Amino acid sequence: MAAKTETLDEALLGAQRGLLMRAVFGQVLTIYLENPKSLKTWLAILETVRALSVDIAAKHPDSGLIVGFAPKFWSHWEKCNIPFSTTVLGSAGKFAYTFGDVLIYVKSPSHEVAAQILAPYIPRLEAVSESIDTVVVGKRPDARIMGGRYVDSITNPNDPISLTEDILIGGGRDPRHRGACFGFTQKFLFDWPGIASQAADTQDEMIGRNPAGAVLPQHALVSHIHRANIRDSNGDQRKILRQALPFGSSGNHAGREEGLMFVAFCNDQQRFEGILRNLLGDRPERPVDKLMTVVQGVSGSYWYIPSATELKVAAVSGPDDVYEDPHWQVASPNGFMFYNAQDYLHQMAEDRYKGGDPPSPRLLSLLARTFSHWRDSWVKRQIFPRLPHLAGDGGDEKPPSAPVPVRKGQANLKTLADLLSHPASAIARANGLLRIEAKELIVGVIPDFTLGRGKEVMPYLSKDETMAAWLKGQLNEWSAMGHVVPDYERLVKVGLGGLVHEIRTHLDKIPEPERGTDKSAVFYMSCLDSLKGVQGYLRNWASITETRASECTNPADADNMTDISNRLHHLISHPPKTFQDAVQLIFSFHCCLHLVGELTSLGRLDQILHPFLPGTPLDRAQDIIDCLWVKIGENAFVNRAFIYDYVTYGTTAVCGVGGNFPQGGGINQWVQQITVGGYKPTDNDVPEGGANEVTMLCLKAARRIPVNAPTLSLRVYRDMPESFLDEAARGILAGGAQPILYNDDKLCPALLDSGPTVTRAWSRNYAADGCYEPMLAGASEFAFNNVATLLALEQTLNQGSTYAAAGPEQLRGNKATFRSPPASSITSFAHLQSLFLDQLSWLVIQCYSTILSSYGNLSDICPSPLLSTLIDGCVTSGRDLTAGGARFHIIAPLCVGMSNTIDSLYAINKLVFDPATALTTLPELLDCLINDWGFGMREPYESTLSGPADSSERSLRYTELRSAALALPKWGSGHAEVDFLGNWVVENTVRLCVDTIRSPPPPIKALLEAIKDTQNNPDFDFVVCPGIGTFEGYVGDGAQCGASADGRRSNMPIASDLSPAPAPQDLPPAPAFRNIYQSLRSIAFPSIEHGLSNASPVDMNIPETFPLEDLSRFVKAYAKGEVGGNLLTLTCADLDTYTKAGEDPERYNLVRVRMGGWTEFYATMFPAHQGQHQRRQFFTPWAEGVTQGEREN
Repeated sequence: MAAKTETLDEALLGAQRGLLMRAVFGQVLTIYLENPKSLKTWLAILETVRALSVDIAAKHPDSGLIVGFAPKFWSHWEKCNIPFSTTVLGSAGKFAYTFGDVLIYVKSPSHEVAAQILAPYIPRLEAVSESIDTVVVGKRPDARIMGGRYVDSITNPNDPISLTEDILIGGGRDPRHRGACFGFTQKFLFDWPGIASQAADTQDEMIGRNPAGAVLPQHALVSHIHRANIRDSNGDQRKILRQALPFGSSGNHAGREEGLMFVAFCNDQQRFEGILRNLLGDRPERPVDKLMTVVQGVSGSYWYIPSATELKVAAVSGPDDVYEDPHWQVASPNGFMFYNAQDYLHQMAEDRYKGGDPPSPRLLSLLARTFSHWRDSWVKRQIFPRLPHLAGDGGDEKPPSAPVPVRKGQANLKTLADLLSHPASAIARANGLLRIEAKELIVGVIPDFTLGRGKEVMPYLSKDETMAAWLKGQLNEWSAMGHVVPDYERLVKVGLGGLVHEIRTHLDKIPEPERGTDKSAVFYMSCLDSLKGVQGYLRNWASITETRASECTNPADADNMTDISNRLHHLISHPPKTFQDAVQLIFSFHCCLHLVGELTSLGRLDQILHPFLPGTPLDRAQDIIDCLWVKIGENAFVNRAFIYDYVTYGTTAVCGVGGNFPQGGGINQWVQQITVGGYKPTDNDVPEGGANEVTMLCLKAARRIPVNAPTLSLRVYRDMPESFLDEAARGILAGGAQPILYNDDKLCPALLDSGPTVTRAWSRNYAADGCYEPMLAGASEFAFNNVATLLALEQTLNQGSTYAAAGPEQLRGNKATFRSPPASSITSFAHLQSLFLDQLSWLVIQCYSTILSSYGNLSDICPSPLLSTLIDGCVTSGRDLTAGGARFHIIAPLCVGMSNTIDSLYAINKLVFDPATALTTLPELLDCLINDWGFGMREPYESTLSGPADSSERSLRYTELRSAALALPKWGSGHAEVDFLGNWVVENTVRLCVDTIRSPPPPIKALLEAIKDTQNNPDFDFVVCPGIGTFEGYVGDGAQCGASADGRRSNMPIASDLSPAPAPQDLPPAPAFRNIYQSLRSIAFPSIEHGLSNASPVDMNIPETFPLEDLSRFVKAYAKGEVGGNLLTLTCADLDTYTKAGEDPERYNLVRVRMGGWTEFYATMFPAHQGQHQRRQFFTPWAEGVTQGEREN
């Protein structure tokens, strides 16, 4: 009877009409029959409630009726078995079980109407009753309870999808029950002296919410919302539909209700038992749930609520009978963007979506479960355990038994085939890695490993090896970078069996006695074990789906699970035959890479899958792609208070060395990009567009499914069909900055010129690596390091020292590079520019030195055998990815703080050197910046002996200078003079980044020659791709910088990537409104569009009211190259939306923003990140400075 819904409509349409109506006022009657075993009594009750139903439908359409029966009573007279048992209700003093026979719940718009409805029928009910307990109930207009402090029932599952999943019985083997459910009632009295004795904050902690309805995540362990949360075998919370209403008043106090008539419904009676048990804990006399200490149940029962068909009463007639709580009725005016999951499910399931093409019922069912899974994180903290050592207990003390790569392959095998996927694995089950829904078309689970939170992997190094790896560069088994694009095209062509055969063929060429020492043989053995792990993973999931098929009561679900099980068995050794085969194989391998700590993207999915599309109807293919989207995005975190930090000193060594990096912005950075569109990888002079049917499937999935991963990247080009660009515009208005837009006509030539080994075909075959950096798909290794241009400017002003730490300890600051002349000796802006480039060149050389001196470090510590099987060049060369085995070796100096640097240089020129505008001297400006524009006066720059008056006077002078700096034109507004300077900065930065490798200074040349010797390849060459790389680190990177001359305060966030700088974090959010076309003139320079071949992302905010036709026009202009940039991201959200999302995260849980390299839920972000987004500039198609409101007026 507790089976999941078979079809959405049948379960809903089978329910009693009153069940789904809003409870505002009414009466709850618990009837105790005089002779329940009397047929006459039974028929009298049926006749009465049916007449009551007809009366309400005819005379009171705004009222509703729910009728329930004691399960044994209904079973006796209807000759059916209603499963029912209780061990908690009636045995615990907090809850009363008074064994009612019939429940009648009349809902109405007022007390008077409820009384009027029931009055003619009370005598008929009294005639067959021993007693009737009538409770007159009703809500305040503001729907608050407990003295008007709390909003009640706001998390009710009242959308059509959740109702059919969790509340209504789907029919099972007896269709008569379709639309029925179980009920639970409990009449609670409030202990007002106990409540009143608690402070307001204590009351909030008791409930788990504040008066505005926002959840209090850090006080969840004993709160009511935490204790009322129970999970099924899949680890998901199954909901109940609460329709409780307060009654009476305590002590004649109008604001204090006497109690609460709790009425709830669900499709599994044991769910009530589980919740009651959880509320009480192990000692019922001392309930764990603090709310239970101030309430007392005095009467109540369990009920069977028959379907409308069974009872022959009015049924739900359509979507209008499904109630949406007003709390969740907030949505964007553009019709494409949703603020919360509840409203999303209502609109999609009730055919109210503006796009006109909602996901299928299957997808909405899976999304409802995903949303529930996300919400659970508000009340439950899940911590992934540390995995055991490969050698077992004390394994790190034992001498190594095999080379490191072989042990890594063995660790991969054990992780994939045993620990994290075997049906009997306690670790896998406890951490949701075996979660499965019978309606899924794609199965498997990605672990909750992200760049910000870290990952867990199986250790395999000995204790001595661990120490040596730490000394070598803070490295360990967690150091795998991932962050590249696997060759999934090859995977789907040859299958796992083909990969194994190829590697086995290479291994067989090496004599067996030499295999223990031959590096290629060791590499091949590690690859074979890793692939054996993937095959074991598929085998385990074939077993899981087979078991799930046997548990299904719905034949269609059982057939689906059986079909997937057969598919997985086939894919263990054979290549895919169908579209669904190919998607499943890619996703399974993708899961395996993430499970072993190799966080990677999925590449050019449309090009990979398109050959498999024939034979699959497009609507079925859309369902498959949609299912993939849900699977990739199902593990998102929404509650930052429960985040657990798995990062070690060696985690994700992006340039061959470990160490700390900004984590807080990467909570949900799963490194799961999908790239679509773009040119086909041909060598023809005239490129050939590659957009196809799968491109459109992916664009529609990104628009309609509001997850944060995957992030979709669309490669646009000059002659791209407009239908794809129109769909991209609709997707952008849906929020989440998807798709992001690459321009192939700019980026492909830039990649072609990045290295002599890059052919035209390869330059056209790039894909996002997991953030946005373009990788030559399936053939690249990648290393990057940051070049902090803003620090180079600090060093220029401050004799080679940064000044954020200037003061009593570090004096003028941290000494970073050579001592350039002091500020007093810098006589002109041209002189300052020359010194800036000298300082910058040192940072570029330092960047490369770190990467090159660490090149290959991971190969004997943390190799990547599984990932190497899908990187072109590794298997043929017999080298791991970490040992230089890839075809292409991409090296990227990524500049940080470029926008702030440009603005600061411009400000210095205007404030110091330009005779028409100068206000200060360079030494005074430096002193001003060291003292944080007067907000942080410090010794020895301001002596305490001078007294507060002197400090205050200088501080005032500095704040006046800051006001002048803030008023200056800024880069990214299309201001010609600022843009000219910006081009100079970027042009010279790119030149330094390229020349340092192509015409290296002696220290870099020596490192390059050493790498060629190690590789035994005199032609070994790097693909040099300068880029912009703030990513999500705009808060962390800004924390390292002192105040900047553009008006930014010390340690405050910098601009995201190559975006215009946001307003200062210490000032109220008041973002500027720029014309989007004018703004992009700032980046319409070859230095940016061609020179920054690792892409130059500009992250732009647009208002939610940006007209669709204008946005489509803009996207088409960008595709044609009529506006600047080789990579744009457009985040659609208003400042008001951001503000409300920060105040009520649940109510705005689908608001997503671009974090620099990916998409994040705004509510999950820490306040400093939220504040930076609130202060970003907005871009419109209207004139500079004009907002939507001003335009309409």
